Amino acid sequence: MRSPGRLAVLSLGFLAIQVAFGQGGPGKIPSYDVKSEVVVRGKVTAVAAIPDWMGKNGVNVTLQTPEAVLVHVDTAPAEFLDMLDFAIASGDDLEVTGVWARWEGARVLLARTVTKQKVAVSFRDLDGKPVW
Repeated sequence: MRSPGRLAVLSLGFLAIQVAFGQGGPGKIPSYDVKSEVVVRGKVTAVAAIPDWMGKNGVNVTLQTPEAVLVHVDTAPAEFLDMLDFAIASGDDLEVTGVWARWEGARVLLARTVTKQKVAVSFRDLDGKPVW
């Protein structure tokens, strides 16, 4: 169960990410080109629910790759992950299939699938359209 205090701390802690990635509200929808998909593996260093380009609380994950590169990943709305009972937490090892996009000048990985402990969840269909 999520505690309100923990969520508040995470929200405050990621205010800098929200500002840095310019995700303050609805805007132009980033494009998703399945031909440009990449696979990124890493350990979750941070998770936050931040208003995304659709105006929903999107679950945003920061992954640290084995090369020590920090990657900002947009997954899906928090209520979609809750419905699937798919929690992502700091310390989780993830494999993310997605495409790189620019969101107000910042580089972000738009996730199509996320795999954690041999469980794969799809956030987009094979054409890259959101399934939530």
